[in-house]
Amino acid sequence: MVNTTVTKDLESEVNGIIAGVQAFIESEVLPLEERFRATLADERRLFRDDGRLVDEIDEARRMIRRKSADAGFYAMFAPKEIGGGGLPSTAIVSVLEAVYRRYGPGRLLIGWANGFLTSPLISSFIDGASYMFLNASEGIRQQVVPSLLAGEKTICFALTEPDAGSDVWGLKCKARRDGDDWLISGTKQWITNAPYADYAVVFAVTDPDLLAKHKGGITCFLVDAATPGYAVDNVLPVMGHVSSDCGTIALEDVRVPNDRILGTVDEGFRVGMLGISEGRLSIAAGCLGMAEWALDRCLEYVKERKTFGVALSEHQMIQVMLADTAIDIFTTKQTVRRTAELLDEAPTTGRLPVKEISIAKAYSVEAAQRVMDRAIQIHGANGLSSELQFQEGFRIARTLRIPDGTSEIQRRTIARQLLRGDVAF
Repeated sequence: MVNTTVTKDLESEVNGIIAGVQAFIESEVLPLEERFRATLADERRLFRDDGRLVDEIDEARRMIRRKSADAGFYAMFAPKEIGGGGLPSTAIVSVLEAVYRRYGPGRLLIGWANGFLTSPLISSFIDGASYMFLNASEGIRQQVVPSLLAGEKTICFALTEPDAGSDVWGLKCKARRDGDDWLISGTKQWITNAPYADYAVVFAVTDPDLLAKHKGGITCFLVDAATPGYAVDNVLPVMGHVSSDCGTIALEDVRVPNDRILGTVDEGFRVGMLGISEGRLSIAAGCLGMAEWALDRCLEYVKERKTFGVALSEHQMIQVMLADTAIDIFTTKQTVRRTAELLDEAPTTGRLPVKEISIAKAYSVEAAQRVMDRAIQIHGANGLSSELQFQEGFRIARTLRIPDGTSEIQRRTIARQLLRGDVAF
């Protein structure tokens, strides 16, 4: 039986958090975006020649990050055991859904949107403290984690390589022992926040034999970006933009102390999956909010716009598109929220909802892309304009079908779980 008192208390707390986050955005973030409107609107002014943000915008993002941490929002998703807010998954998805629904796709998705000021508002596994750090040594917890929680420092999640994306067993970056330290050499590519991170969570091969057998052999290291041999070679442009938050990291005999390992030697991918699973559900919640934002705009528009002498809302084909959008949103919402519930229940049930996390990620991003496509169609030529953000939302949704596991990888995971007997729904 569900404890309704606990549920209502959590719902009240979440509503308070949502109101607080929105008030913070209105008072601290939007005025800065207005101040830098001209720079944010023209990417030729937004980025330097090397692809990095101009100094004034970079500093503005840092300022928002620190203020958000002071207000208690920045690390509210990080576990309590390391000093974070420890919000359960059900609360996390509700907060993300609400924020994205209110502000839309042009501001809040990390690295791939125009909202370079709003993106550091809430940390995640790709830039701040997360559940991965439950596996950190006492040294890391004392020397690094506090600065991440405070928004003073950031990390990047360095798993993907030029020849290893979906196939993690194709990693070539290697780490070898050298006394009490490790020396890491290799290349990481498409790493979000790489151009700005103070630390990198680097996954490297430490036992080629285990790797070849797909039984481990990968270790997770926390690398200081100021270490000799560590360099961000370039910043990578993404679809529709001249740059992004993604970069390529080159490591050449980068020396890392043994106590900077997250988890245990050769078992690093398990640590990484804590972050990736968190990321998949967060993406799903953000896509849900974006889709709801798009439907809200469409409903406003079709009631006002007239064609052939009647409101656009009177046309049957428009009604069909609105209905299909509602179907996508309702299905996404039930999927995301149920998955979050299962994740919160996992410590009690002992069952990690691997299948459901993949279902939520795959369905939500594809549904969001369909919703954005319909929104563009409903708005006609206006839907193609940059001002209305639908084209940005479409590109973001298309982009999100790749990171944290492609749609194809999600389907492979779902099928494998089913074949293993995980057939509960």
